[in-house]
Amino acid sequence: MKPALISLTLALLLPVVTTAQESPAPASDDTTATAVPGVAGGHGKAAVIAAYDANGDGTLTLEEYTQVRKTRFDEADADKDGALNEAEYVAEFEGRLKQQYADQNKQPDERYENSMKQASVRHAIVDRNRDGLLSWDEQQLVAASTFDRLDSNKDGVIDATDPEPEREDRDDTAGDTGDTGGAAAQPAN
Repeated sequence: MKPALISLTLALLLPVVTTAQESPAPASDDTTATAVPGVAGGHGKAAVIAAYDANGDGTLTLEEYTQVRKTRFDEADADKDGALNEAEYVAEFEGRLKQQYADQNKQPDERYENSMKQASVRHAIVDRNRDGLLSWDEQQLVAASTFDRLDSNKDGVIDATDPEPEREDRDDTAGDTGDTGGAAAQPAN
């Protein structure tokens, strides 16, 4: 990919990265408190726990994370070809985004609109082999990177005891990515 195209892609993606932040978790001394859901695509620890903690215990295991992602991926695969085309990817993201807004009693706003505009850009980024389809293997590259980044104390789970990871500086060659599971990685959704 040419440097100019990479720079353009990153410039288009930057609004998603900066607007798709999670709502802060409620203050609590209980380290197992369930996080407050964030906007679909939120990349922080609280947003990821809220989106994937299937049993609601405030702790996210890799198994739990993978299972929720796989279920969402399979449900989004409308034509059952084992991959997500751009329309399937965007529709899955929009469904989660609408649900999260509804759960927070919010109406679609500028953040919502910006997130939707960037969904196709994210699909193109995570489609590593550029065939127009997001495979489960491509999706798993994102998942592994995201989980590893958020499991900052490297104990195999993401929870309140994990210190917030420091944001890495991005350059022209880095590719921040998004995914259908609601999390992104650096680089690798």
